[in-house]
Formats: sequence, structure tokens, C-alpha cells
Amino acid sequence: MTNQESRQADLLIEGGIVITMDDERRVHDPGFVAVSQGKIAGVGSGVPHGWTAGERMDASNMIVMPGVVNAHDHLDQSLYRSCLDRRDDSRDKLLQMARGLTRERARTAASLTLLELLRYGVTTTQENHWTHYHPDSTDGICEAVQQSGMRAVVSRGISDEPRYTPTDFVERTQDVLDDLDRLEREYDSDRIIITSEPTTIVRCKPETVVAMRDWALKRNKMWHIHLAQTRDELAEAMEKVGMGSVQYAQRLGVLGPEMLAVHCSGLLDEEVELLGGYQVRVAHCPLTVMRGGNTVPPIWELERLGALVAVGTDGSATNNGQNPWEAMKMAVYMQRVRFQDRHLGTAEMALELATVKAAAALDLGHRVGSLEVGKEADVAMFRRNQPHLLPGARLINNLVYSGLNNMADTVLVGGKALLRDGISVTIDEDEVAAKAREHQRAMIKEAHLEGDIALSPSWPRRPTSPTP
Repeated sequence: MTNQESRQADLLIEGGIVITMDDERRVHDPGFVAVSQGKIAGVGSGVPHGWTAGERMDASNMIVMPGVVNAHDHLDQSLYRSCLDRRDDSRDKLLQMARGLTRERARTAASLTLLELLRYGVTTTQENHWTHYHPDSTDGICEAVQQSGMRAVVSRGISDEPRYTPTDFVERTQDVLDDLDRLEREYDSDRIIITSEPTTIVRCKPETVVAMRDWALKRNKMWHIHLAQTRDELAEAMEKVGMGSVQYAQRLGVLGPEMLAVHCSGLLDEEVELLGGYQVRVAHCPLTVMRGGNTVPPIWELERLGALVAVGTDGSATNNGQNPWEAMKMAVYMQRVRFQDRHLGTAEMALELATVKAAAALDLGHRVGSLEVGKEADVAMFRRNQPHLLPGARLINNLVYSGLNNMADTVLVGGKALLRDGISVTIDEDEVAAKAREHQRAMIKEAHLEGDIALSPSWPRRPTSPTP
């Protein structure tokens, strides 16, 4: 290949502040990114001398960075948004509504979540689907991902412990393994990875946990599990097996770097060292921890001991939003509260949690999470003149600590634009909005929750603070 041929590109993004997130964490101001055949062909500083391209994109007023990677989510839960916020709301109410989650409704719900993520600059997300009253609801989610053009690791969940799961949601392990085989055949691709997930270690039989782990390992894939997710789960584990969830996972022989453990907010002190020693990958969802009043996991201590920690938004049933920038900020600030250290952590460390570390947690670090030659051309671009990003002396601090309104202007996945001028190219926003409203109303009605979940035109003034 001649030098001239090596400098051909399909697209040149030039003139912006390029935050690479490479091993040296280089920032080019100004810089450029060259894209060829859906991959990054060049990244550098200044003017891209010697490069020719079929298309040139002026990014002189832009921040150019790798697409955000969301380490944990439930794409179907947009239809449950804000329905579980009261003290008397529970997982049972979600399951009442989930009985109405058909394939079509799951597709709409996932499309709405993906649209929200896309607008924040997310190009890759994890997805856990664990309510299969309608057996083909996972298909609807995969179809939404396909249509969006985004990337997703879709973990197909199971709960089979009758004590903790309503009978009509309990599934046979072999049926789920067969369904995983089918989903893998139909949807595994360059953009979608199908994998397995026993929903939690106490809501699944031990043989089911092992079988789901083995399914993934035989295919050289990560497997996922909600592990020690809450104080309630810790209590359940202590009652059921007389130890914490992580200790029980060790007894079952399933701890290891192939595990993505979600939440880890109900840990015994000794379990922190276990997670580190086994190099477990952890998806920390700080907004869900706060919303549930749970214990904040010591993420920097986990990393010091050998674990890999990333952040995720979690689903809209337990977060209400899909803002990864909010999750980054809270991940740092919550550590400062836990350890009473106002300087603990940095904005740069937070950004790592939702780019390079999240990519590694999903076993995609060789493909996404940074702007480096040979990686996928997954790029998020943000206008620098947004008020919350000004002035820009410490731009990454602005992005993370002021960035709740970080709305992307342009998003590319594999070099293809999915968002232009803040508008989705692949998802019909008006159609999804209309269907989401219709489907939520129908599901609330079918679950006989109309009087319980409704817009409140007024509410009584309470003279005192809520009772703990």
C-alpha cells in the first residue's frame, strides 16, 4: 500500500477538540479524526495534511469524543418510567405491567430508550431483559436495536426460584438455554451480542446460575448477573444461604473476570476483596443506588483490589432517566460522600467509567470506547457553545460536572450518522413518542392500575417532612 493510499478516508472530521481516551489520554486542540470503511483510519493534531476524503465535516465548534458506552440498562423499562416512585410501589407493580409487554410494545419501549441514549452521545449499551411473560419480547428489543443502528450487548435473563418470582414468570432453564441459542442465531451480529443472565443469585436455582454461566463461557462471551444489588438482596441471601451474594457466588464457583456483576450495593465488607481478587467486572449504577437508598459501593477500592468498574444508567423504572453524564457525576460525588473526602476522584476518572472502562466491562475494549486507529468509528460530537460548557478552561470538568444537559449534535456508529443536528436519522421520533404513550396507557389499564398510576392534578400540602 502506498503512502497516498494510506491517507484516503471516507470522512474527515476536522477542527474540533478531540478527546481520544487512548492509553495516553491525548486531547488534540484542534484535531481531526479520519474514518474509512466504518473504522478509524487516523487521529491527530492540527490540520489533516495529506488526507483526502469523500466527505469533510467541519467540527471547529465541536467536542469530538468516542461514543459513550452504557454498562447497564433495561431498554424495555421506558414504559414503566415514574410508575414505581412511591413508598408503596414495588417490583410486583412492575411485573403487573410487564404482563402486557408484547413484542411490539417491547420494540417501542426499547426504541424510546435508545433515542434518549443516542441524544446523550451513547453508541453502545448493555441491555438486560428479564420479564418474559410474552416469550418473544426479547425479539422486539433486538429489532429496535437493529433499526437504531446502535450497538448493544443483550443479556437474556431468567428467574426460576418460585419463592421470589411469580409463577407465571418462572421459566425452565432448558427452555431459556434453547431460546438463547435461537436469539444468538437470529440476532448475533456486528452490532448485537446475545448473552446469558441469571437475574440474581437468590432468584435463581444454583444449577441455573451455573448453566447460564456455562452457556456464555462455551461461546467465549461475558455473562451478566445482578449481584448483591441491594440491602434487600443481602437480607435475602443471608436468610436463604447464610452468607452474602458474592460469597455464595464464590461457593458456586462462578466468580471470575468473565462475570459482569451489576450494582454490588449490598456487599459485606469481606466481599469487596473477593470481587477484586477474582477480577470481576462491575457495572455501577449510581442513580439507582441513590433512588433505592442503598449502600454506595467503594468503586475505587474495588479497582485497587483488581476489579474493573464501569457506570451504567440502569433502566427507567429505577432511574427515570437515561443520562450517562448524570451517572458519571454522581459516581464521583457519591464516593466523596461515602468517604467524606471532598477531593476524591476526578472528572477524568468519571469519563473513563463511561468510555474505555465501560467498553472493557462489556468485553468490547478492542472495538469501542476510544478514538484509536483500527477501532470502530463510533463518535459523539457536542457543540462547545452550550452555556453549561462555557467557559472551557477545564473542559472535561464541564462535560462531567455541568453536563446534565449534554445533548449531542452528531453521533456516528461505524462511521454512519445516526444523529444529525440533534435529530435521529434512524428512529422516527414522533412515531415512537405516540406509540409509547399509547402502550403505557394500555399496560396500566390491563394491569388494573388506572387509579394508582395517573397524572395528579393536585396534591395535599404536607406540613412535615416524610417519616424515614
